[in-house]
Amino acid sequence: MPPTMTAAVLRYHGDRDAVQLEQVPIPEPGYGEVRIRVKACALNWLDVGIRRGPKFGVIPLPLIGGGDIAGEIDKLGPAVGDGVENWREGDAVLVYPLLTCGVCEFCRRGEPTTCPQHRIIGEHVDGGLAEYTILPAANLIAKPESLSFVEAAALPVVAMTAWHMLMSIGGLQAGESVLIVGAGGGVASLGIQIARFAGATVFATTSSADKAERAKALGAHEVFNYREGDWVQQLLDATNGRGVDLIQDNVGAATWPHDLRALARNGRLVVCGSHSGTTFPLDIAQIYHRQLRILGSNGGTFYDLTRALALVEAGHVRPVVDTVLPLEQIREGHRLLEEGEHFGKVVISI
Repeated sequence: MPPTMTAAVLRYHGDRDAVQLEQVPIPEPGYGEVRIRVKACALNWLDVGIRRGPKFGVIPLPLIGGGDIAGEIDKLGPAVGDGVENWREGDAVLVYPLLTCGVCEFCRRGEPTTCPQHRIIGEHVDGGLAEYTILPAANLIAKPESLSFVEAAALPVVAMTAWHMLMSIGGLQAGESVLIVGAGGGVASLGIQIARFAGATVFATTSSADKAERAKALGAHEVFNYREGDWVQQLLDATNGRGVDLIQDNVGAATWPHDLRALARNGRLVVCGSHSGTTFPLDIAQIYHRQLRILGSNGGTFYDLTRALALVEAGHVRPVVDTVLPLEQIREGHRLLEEGEHFGKVVISI
């Protein structure tokens, strides 16, 4: 009988009980792959969305979720597959969570996030919510020595996404103003820090006074509580009626109408998520009268992630960890995300 490991397995879409701890076979690496002994894996809203039921396409089940992975190449070999160079057993790593074909027109011109064969670790293939996982060696990045495994796991998805939104897609420039929507989220907590480092004036929204103070500690100049009054008017007052140059939003329909009011003329709304809904009534005239731009941003590139990690290693940006839970409390992690009780990342220590 092959050796087994503990994994959080999703066998059907539904409530939190759909995620079950099971004993499954320890996977073996194939050509170009390595087996990772997972030390920590952060949760994302994507994990909740997959569990509830996918919006776009079919997700193969059963599935081991988790795309934010940090660990070490398994010391109990064979853990390094044929064709793998420059990695060896015991190396501490974190993982770039996207898989692309590498040969389509989009990959070839350096835009892998629009690859038609684009897949996400923990969504389309098994991820890191298990004791071991198999990954392409091409997706590995050496873990910075200054970071714990928990801190490292808190970075990949949110760091690459925030950099891609603000810098690669949004083109944020020093001296501009930016609004980060939902400051308690993982992407937002990194976005605040990246935008501040880029030389922008940073505004943010959140749901409580405590979260507002934490957002300011990360670098936000002013934070508005969206549960208290008309925060858009407060932002307009703070900018002398002008609005902001760029908005980072991964919330969706609940915030878009307010975002469009908050943009300055020629402003850019950069979006990467829609968990609050995908449709709402839109006044098209405001788009062309004020020359607003709505820009989609899908994940991030390997380069985006390494750029963000360089800021982390230099001490300009730090991972924001709210809660660390054992794998046995995976459902509690889902609850924290769904009920919005976190500020930063919820990380599963394995």
